[in-house]
Amino acid sequence: MAVEWLYFALLSSLLISGVNIIDKILISDYRIPPLVYVLVISATSLMPLVILPFFTLTALPLGVLLFTIVVGFVRIYYTLPYFKALSVEEVSRVIPLLQLTPVFVLILSSLLLRETLNPQDYVAFGLLVLGGTLFAVRIGKGIRISFAFYLMILSSFLLAVYSVALKYLFSTQDFYTIFIWVQIAGFMAFFQLLSFRPLRGSLVTTYKTTSRKIGVILVAEQAVAYVSVFAYSYAIAHGPITLISSVGATQPVFVLLFATLLSYRFPRVLREELTRMDLALKGLGLVAILSGTYLIHVLL
Repeated sequence: MAVEWLYFALLSSLLISGVNIIDKILISDYRIPPLVYVLVISATSLMPLVILPFFTLTALPLGVLLFTIVVGFVRIYYTLPYFKALSVEEVSRVIPLLQLTPVFVLILSSLLLRETLNPQDYVAFGLLVLGGTLFAVRIGKGIRISFAFYLMILSSFLLAVYSVALKYLFSTQDFYTIFIWVQIAGFMAFFQLLSFRPLRGSLVTTYKTTSRKIGVILVAEQAVAYVSVFAYSYAIAHGPITLISSVGATQPVFVLLFATLLSYRFPRVLREELTRMDLALKGLGLVAILSGTYLIHVLL
């Protein structure tokens, strides 16, 4: 019987893949600015507090509480380059680049937890980087690397920092207490971001020009996203962080499947390049990512 955390990790990957598709549609087709999207995420961070009446929170030492708040801010910040990448690139090219996260998790674990790396780790690193690069490469008059590649390196690094820090907190403190405080910190980030005048103006403009239907979709999407966040957090609390982060390699599989089907069935809703060369590059990239992930599984 598979361990419990694996089910939660896979559930998180499946749910967030659907969210990724909606993110792309709203940003590209409905012109929701990436920074406004981040404001929406931080503003809705209190959604998971609906579970608060069912659990008793424990008191946290001041130092731990402050560190938890910083971790909650990082959870918001890592989405900034992600949404910007979605605004300039196809979703099926962006999401696989998040699979650089397990590499950063390995490195951070080595530095902070004194875990040693062996040759297989570096082979896995090379395969994951190669896979992400193949998804980002475009072949036209020449070969070029999408700007989204560099944005997602930053996003992947911040996600790895968030994941490793969260694992440390869960290993020393009560799960529900840390989870709730991380969400509260995400809501606090909303007010920090709102202190920037251009962001306030963009938020007001978007609110005035966006239909109520889109607003409902945004809220519903965030509800699904926070179920995914809870599942991911629960998996981290109960399983090995390196393996859990590598389970995320299933995410580009789901995204590529969803995006290809939607692009074929509703080309006006989601546009994906489906030439033979594009499919070949994405297929090779997927093989490289899964191969690298398999090596990480073997290591553990």
